[in-house]
Amino acid sequence: MSKLPPNMTLSDSESSDEDVGQANNNMDCDPTFAGAYSSNEPHLLTQGDLNDIIRYLNLSKKQAELLGSRLKGWNLLCQNTKVCFYRGSHEKFKDFFSLEDSVIFCNDVCSNMKVLGHEYNPDQWCLFTDLSKVSLKVVLLHNGNRLPSVPLAHAANMKESYESMKLLLGKIKYDEFKWKLFGDLKVVALLLRMQLGYTNYSCFLCE
Repeated sequence: MSKLPPNMTLSDSESSDEDVGQANNNMDCDPTFAGAYSSNEPHLLTQGDLNDIIRYLNLSKKQAELLGSRLKGWNLLCQNTKVCFYRGSHEKFKDFFSLEDSVIFCNDVCSNMKVLGHEYNPDQWCLFTDLSKVSLKVVLLHNGNRLPSVPLAHAANMKESYESMKLLLGKIKYDEFKWKLFGDLKVVALLLRMQLGYTNYSCFLCE
């Protein structure tokens, strides 16, 4: 038989046991707990439930997407619960781009380079232009290809013409930076306002 602590009497021990038993009985009868576990059916997590779990566990976006994907694979999510989270990495660049005349272009090349962490020197970058029947695009390429390319402008549903190229280069302030420009023969022909070569109507070089 175990001995009681010196400052504790038998009556205190009995009352403590009674209190514990009464607390357990109250917990069993608590309607909050009873309502949460009364059903044996699985509880499908709503969007709010999933967001609460992610917040309580302090999960990163990648971990949250992994958890949501696993729960969805186990059919534990409601039908309208989303498991993908939009990333906001574009937020710090959106002020450096504008939309005018159906052209999306960089309005502040220096600030854009600074946010990217690149030491900007126009002599270390060249301008590459490409076009197709449905779009025109302009990017900066680093000399030596040691840094990733930087998009500067894009336009969809524009004609392959000198006027389109002039509009695109004017938006990115080509006259101010004077980059070396690279492109295929079609781009060079457009910039020099030469007639494009075709099978029936070839240019003077083909002739």
